Parts: sequence; C-alpha cells; structure tokens
Amino acid sequence: MLKQGISLAEAAKRLGVSQSDLYVAVQKGQISTFRRDRRTVVLPGALKDYQIRRSLISEYKL
Repeated sequence: MLKQGISLAEAAKRLGVSQSDLYVAVQKGQISTFRRDRRTVVLPGALKDYQIRRSLISEYKL
C-alpha cells in the first residue's frame, strides 16, 4: 500500500499556520513526516493528531 501524503505547504494551509511555524513543529517532533520522492510530506492522520493535541492544549490554557 502506498503512503499518501500532504506537502508541507498544504499542511500549513490546512492548519492555518505559517510554513515557518509548521517547520518548527516538525523539527520538535510534534508532527510526523516521511520522505516521498525526495520530498518531505505529512500523513493526513498525523496532521489530524496534531490538530487535536493543539486544540486540547488551547482548551487547557483557558
């Protein structure tokens, strides 16, 4: 089964963050990525997991 992936630029758009913020999250290991055809991509599930964790943290801070 081939892994489908989302480009980092598209992932940033879907999250509503800048590409720089997304790269920081990737470097910190907050979003899982993999290499496909020499490009770094994000699995849709990893993106969804990050969104859930981020929303839980923002709710906790309230």
